[in-house]
Amino acid sequence: VTCGYIGIVSLENKDSMIRTVVLHSTLRVIPMLDQLRKGLQLYDLPKIMKTHQDLCLPLFVPGEYDEVDAAFLLERSRPVFSEVGSAKHQKEVNIINFLQDYLQEIEDSGIKDVTPEGLTVGRIMQWMTGQRHKPVLPSENKDFVIYMKFNHDCDTQHTVCFPTVSACSRTVTFPSAHLKTYTEFKNILTLAICHGQTFDRV
Repeated sequence: VTCGYIGIVSLENKDSMIRTVVLHSTLRVIPMLDQLRKGLQLYDLPKIMKTHQDLCLPLFVPGEYDEVDAAFLLERSRPVFSEVGSAKHQKEVNIINFLQDYLQEIEDSGIKDVTPEGLTVGRIMQWMTGQRHKPVLPSENKDFVIYMKFNHDCDTQHTVCFPTVSACSRTVTFPSAHLKTYTEFKNILTLAICHGQTFDRV
């Protein structure tokens, strides 16, 4: 209503309400962004930002911009394990160990043959959560966790099964039947990250 929508609030009018909110936000933000752009042009900053993106990034991300490393990703991982001592629990522990080895390998050397820019721990976090950097606000940083779940119901009647990701809830579900060795884990996770589509699961 405060955005200028004057119709009846109902599910049937959902698209119209969304258009009104988007239009209202756009009309408010565009003049501000235009003013910022003009101010940056005074000092030729757009050219500098194109050629030195890494140096300019901290100017636009509040606080200290930290690249995600394996330690951060593992610290924030919250595996949802089965009962200790069960066969399922042992498989889950192995998968988490594989994840740790995989992240460390990427951090130490990078997997350069997968993508032109190489696979980074930041890209893996972006695949899992939708963001490549550490949370900026202290309140977000405190509550930032990635849940690791395990699917034991997948059979092996098919060749491969990929992990599923819900970026909104920051949850990754690993198919335990297909991740028995580190080599399997590495191949499947690399394929999922590099060839995965959008964040469709909620």
